[in-house]
Amino acid sequence: MEHILPFAGAHDLLPRDGLILCAVSGGADSVALLCYLRERGFRVAAAHFDHHLRPTSGRDADFVARLCRELGVPFALGGAPVGKRPGNVEDNARRARYAFLAETARQMGAARIATAHTANDNLETVLLHLARGCGLQGLAGIQPRRGLLVRPMLHTTRPAILDYLARRGQDYVTDETNADDRYARNRVRHQVVPVLESLNPRAVEAAARMTDYLRADLARLGPRPDRSPPAPLPPLETRPVAVGERVETPLWTLETGWAKCPDRPPTPEEFYLRPAGAMALRTRREGDRLHPPFRTGKSVKKWMIELAVPRHVRGAVPVLTDGEAVLAVAGIGPQAAALARPGEDAVHIRWERR
Repeated sequence: MEHILPFAGAHDLLPRDGLILCAVSGGADSVALLCYLRERGFRVAAAHFDHHLRPTSGRDADFVARLCRELGVPFALGGAPVGKRPGNVEDNARRARYAFLAETARQMGAARIATAHTANDNLETVLLHLARGCGLQGLAGIQPRRGLLVRPMLHTTRPAILDYLARRGQDYVTDETNADDRYARNRVRHQVVPVLESLNPRAVEAAARMTDYLRADLARLGPRPDRSPPAPLPPLETRPVAVGERVETPLWTLETGWAKCPDRPPTPEEFYLRPAGAMALRTRREGDRLHPPFRTGKSVKKWMIELAVPRHVRGAVPVLTDGEAVLAVAGIGPQAAALARPGEDAVHIRWERR
């Protein structure tokens, strides 16, 4: 859940001075979103739409209503028997749900409508687009924002959500159709994603980074009719980094500080290094290699190609070194051999995409 605020801040998703209407189904993801935003002091309301597609749908609506009473959160309930309408049931359900959310937001004066799409949903969407055939827009996955609609959890994984709810002692409901492999998304979730995670335990996070890069690349290309190539960003000049310093580059912000290494796995954006004295930040050089945790070692250039980092920005991706060896590369990860062990005094490294 710790990725929500940095991701939302980077995309201007969550206003502090306006009401956020959360779409809450009663499942783990949407319950976590509502609880987390309220816990962090945002003004929130909740809306639930009953599609009347399952015998247990009334149970879900009752659960969300009760949760909102417990949290002291305004609640709106809508519904329609979408299964009786002509056409595709899933499309009808989606249209009816979003129409209800838009009207409820208008009535409440909400500044945003927040849905609980996660990093796992994003990967599943990319795989479905890939299987059906798509262009760069399809490979860019779920968009963080469309008008009032925002998705602040696109960098948050399902295990992180379940861990957050367990620590709160917060229950939720489970849609039994999520186990039905007649639905394409469920087959991707149950059969395809586990294979990817057997190749890379952090496949979900890797897909989130890939879609970030593609969305940024598409935004740089813009609507120019001549489709002329975007101007390259200049390479970073080498500069020393002191522990406790905050360094801003055109693409990334680096924060450092002393801390005890916690007993949790590193992520590409946050990790703990063994004490390093003469750290420096620079652009990529020929011969630089990176061996992140749980992954194979290869040249930094190959990592950038594999992760679809646009060619014209590669020189502006910060590389953290100890003067000689690479310690980490922004957005790709740390050098496994340089990581501190739990309980050790360490240098806390945190990257944030600008």
